[in-house]
Amino acid sequence: MTDALENYDAERATVAAESLLDDLSNWYVRRSRRRFWQSGTSEDKAAAYATLYHVLVNMVRLLAPLVPFVTEAMYQNLVRSVDDSAPMSVHHCLYPEADLAALNRRLLDKMRLGITTASLGRSARSAADVRLRQPLARARVNVATQRERNDLLELADVLAEEINVKELEVVSEVGELVNYKVLPNNRLLGPKFGKEFPAVRQALLALDPAQVAGKLQAEGEVSLMVNGRKVTLNDEEVVVQTESRGGLAVASDKGVTVAVDIELTSLLVQEGYARDLVRAINNLRKEAGLEISDRIELTYQAGGEAAAALENFADYVKQETLAVSLATSEMDGAAVDHTQQTLTIGDQEVVVRFRKASP
Repeated sequence: MTDALENYDAERATVAAESLLDDLSNWYVRRSRRRFWQSGTSEDKAAAYATLYHVLVNMVRLLAPLVPFVTEAMYQNLVRSVDDSAPMSVHHCLYPEADLAALNRRLLDKMRLGITTASLGRSARSAADVRLRQPLARARVNVATQRERNDLLELADVLAEEINVKELEVVSEVGELVNYKVLPNNRLLGPKFGKEFPAVRQALLALDPAQVAGKLQAEGEVSLMVNGRKVTLNDEEVVVQTESRGGLAVASDKGVTVAVDIELTSLLVQEGYARDLVRAINNLRKEAGLEISDRIELTYQAGGEAAAALENFADYVKQETLAVSLATSEMDGAAVDHTQQTLTIGDQEVVVRFRKASP
């Protein structure tokens, strides 16, 4: 951003800021929700809040030249309201300086791989028209190097939660996930090789399609021998067609291939209902004006798979909605002190009631 603004390129600076904001809100804050929700005080909770505060304050300073009035309001709220000795305005502050020595490039690469893998997993689900809140049995991932495979194994629990699968498996051969077919791009290679084009085509088709696809993903080019000489083709000159194996939905980009098993069992369907209920109840909490840390008492009336979901996944529903109790009985006390709503989950109706729990 500093380089962009010094060259009067406000658009490039804004794109960089947007990328940071996306990582902050759609990854860090979302992944840290349970840390923020912890009751009482702990070192981990304090660290989560301190990190968020540090990033927000510096982001306000970064954005001040671009959106001066909004950042001024944010600065007054974030800084001046708690520190009378701070500069009176964000525009009295020096622009932040990048400390390149503080960057952990290895960790950044590892997390970028994780974010890419999670995004591809969600894309594969979307392509198969399977909503994200529906749990699936397994996702399988292929990457180019052993170091990347080790990184994904370390992030397996996080990625399984992000893709919403029970198990994440890292495979060494992309051919385990998809069937490949590679063809020459006639429009480019015909004019380039002329009379040699049939020989180039024959040499390309003689190679193992999975190896060619892997080479193109990892290095952007592939080499082959044509009439005794080495010929190199780039990823625009070779058309790679993929066909997912049975029961799998696949997405691939930047040398990463993710395949998710989209076959559903009854228990997986029930868990999907439980997640739908959690989302709906949390929306009702917001509408009722509850604080994010408020505990609730929760009762319900349901039948069929929805009732089975609430029975089999009661602990999950209680944890995610901050419910201290979950029961099918009527709620005690005056009717005016609770919120009631009829929800449609799948093709079934569920009546939920809740109220703020006593401290």
